[in-house]
Amino acid sequence: MALVDHTRAPVVGYTDRLNYRPGERVSVHASSTTPDVAVRVLRVDHDGSAPVRTPVDVDVPARITVPHQDFAHGSYGLVPRPPTLGAAVSFAVWVWPTARPAERAGLMSQGDAEDGPHAELALRADGAPEFAVRTEQGVVHVAGPVLRPRRWYLVVGGYGEAGLRLEVRPRDRLADEAYTVVTAPPAGPLVQGAAPMWFAARCAGGRRGGYFDGKLDGPTVFADLRTELDWLAADTRSAWHLGARAHWELSHDIGGDAVLELVDGRHGKLHNQPLRAVTGHDWSGDVLDWRYADRGYSAVHFHSDDLADCGWAPVLEFTLPDDLPGGCYAVELASEEGVDRLPLFVRPRERTARLAFLVPTLSYLAYALEHVHMPFLPEDPAEVAAPFARDNHLHSLYDRHRDGSGSATASLRRPLLGVRDDHVFRHASSPHQYSEDLHLLGWLRRQGFEFDLVTDHDLHAEGVAALAGYRAVVTGSHPEYWTGRMLDAAEAYLGDGGRLGYLGGNGAYWVTSIHPRKPWLAELRRGYAGVRMWESEPGELHLASTGEPGGLWQERGRAPHRLFGIGTTAAGLTAGAAYELAGPHPLLAGITSPLGGFGAVLGGAASFETDGIDPLLGSPPNITLLGRAVLGDDYQSADTGPTTPHPLGDPLDRRRADLTLLETPGGGAVFATGSIGWCAALSHDKDDNDVSRLTAAVLRWFGVGPDTEDDPDAAAP
Repeated sequence: MALVDHTRAPVVGYTDRLNYRPGERVSVHASSTTPDVAVRVLRVDHDGSAPVRTPVDVDVPARITVPHQDFAHGSYGLVPRPPTLGAAVSFAVWVWPTARPAERAGLMSQGDAEDGPHAELALRADGAPEFAVRTEQGVVHVAGPVLRPRRWYLVVGGYGEAGLRLEVRPRDRLADEAYTVVTAPPAGPLVQGAAPMWFAARCAGGRRGGYFDGKLDGPTVFADLRTELDWLAADTRSAWHLGARAHWELSHDIGGDAVLELVDGRHGKLHNQPLRAVTGHDWSGDVLDWRYADRGYSAVHFHSDDLADCGWAPVLEFTLPDDLPGGCYAVELASEEGVDRLPLFVRPRERTARLAFLVPTLSYLAYALEHVHMPFLPEDPAEVAAPFARDNHLHSLYDRHRDGSGSATASLRRPLLGVRDDHVFRHASSPHQYSEDLHLLGWLRRQGFEFDLVTDHDLHAEGVAALAGYRAVVTGSHPEYWTGRMLDAAEAYLGDGGRLGYLGGNGAYWVTSIHPRKPWLAELRRGYAGVRMWESEPGELHLASTGEPGGLWQERGRAPHRLFGIGTTAAGLTAGAAYELAGPHPLLAGITSPLGGFGAVLGGAASFETDGIDPLLGSPPNITLLGRAVLGDDYQSADTGPTTPHPLGDPLDRRRADLTLLETPGGGAVFATGSIGWCAALSHDKDDNDVSRLTAAVLRWFGVGPDTEDDPDAAAP
């Protein structure tokens, strides 16, 4: 455990979730370099140039005491009651190391390394496995050869009357490695007794540590010194009925935390969300879906920097007033050295407006601690989130773990400095995600459009019922991460005549899950196509939490083109562009071309990541092209199709943003801007611009404008 490094942010915190209703309880968890912290609850808006924060009357103390907390990094397994250490013992486990530990790391470790009964298989800092036990004469140990990364080894260590024995068998018979046996003479009787067992960690002096990076498969305990191990190397799963005292089968409850023990019911539990649904030592590549595999998925991938829940005790709890209007709020924590504002998205108890803003909380979470280092791009020092994440070994869904593997889960129960009203994306020196979406919300208020908030988490939990009664829904600037339930709900809403303003780019792109038992966790698996920072290991594309195939929604036949009419085309971090209008249309009355050659994101309404029409991926034939922006040569095509163009494909350069309108058979409609930069262009020149005028015209046409409130059919298509 390490204290929070507050070099970048003197006070940080998080709430138990992001989505609330009036009358619900808020739990605040925080860490600070100085304990005296002032508290305010603020309503957050945007005036077109900066966030506007207005104090609200909520029953919270003016000052609270906030301790300096720590981060409990590292995933592990714990078995409270394993077999008691007796006169002899052997531990056996398949090991797939991915990084050498900073210190001695536990593989299977029973008891405390500094006192009492103790035996462990460990990995030393030099990468060599070691077996150690405490005898009445002291701790004795024996080490084996250095293990190569990303290769499977059966490691067996034991102690008995014949002494110490460590056997290491590589699974790969074609590698230039032979199995190794190392022995040492006996050193007196073992210190016997009961003690808990740790997988991928160890205990020393009463403190947990020594976290392992890599996979473990088939941990087993025997009551004697095992020397005949050919059968175990051939089939670890047979150990439970061939004399083992305990055998933990890690392929059970893949969606949960249980560690099932098959011999005597000595079950354990996984902590800090190590990665499950990963291939084991006996995976053959014949079956790629763990749900239908008879074998090959009995491993767990542990990381020394996993963190599923800080577990900080609350420093403040309060209840939102029953009459609190819906909207964006923040809990402000201010010390002498700094300030943090924790976002709250409050949804009204009942619908109060005709328009809903779908808060992309999954996308906010996916990006919140992103710190990918791109040396070819300068970093704006105004961004705090990435340096803080690097300093504290926190990861987004874009980052890699210490061992190089992709970070496949993200938790709301950590400081999320990227979900702040003043967040600056370092590579664009611009607002991003929540801080850009506030441009839209402030513009809506200034233009007189009343709206309610509905979050991704609400839509996932309630389905289309979350949108019931709303004449129109608008998205944020970058609603990239969607669950299947969210897609189902949006499709049902449009099928029933709903209207959708897709005011962003790169939307509904990656298959994402909200953990059924832990709604503060999101999971994804990145496949082998699309704009990506890492790829899942072979055979590991199915999510552990739900079992569904991961990757792009497009690869599951649910490309965003089928929902929005357009989908991802390009990405870039250089100057944006303006749209050339495609021709006359009633919505374009009074709008001049080029449209949107301005904006707070890269200087253009068409910028950063963009979308376009693609009939091959599902853009309906009746979609109307209103305008098109052609991007610069520095933008990279996000084409995920074949390297040779499809003969029926669009011959245009994919580095473009399409402005489109789609009317659905059920009376619904989708207006799509095809760009992340659109929302940040709305407030240009104090809202006096054509991006603003066109967006307002669309919303009035949807029937949600202030001039259509009393006559719902006045602006109907």
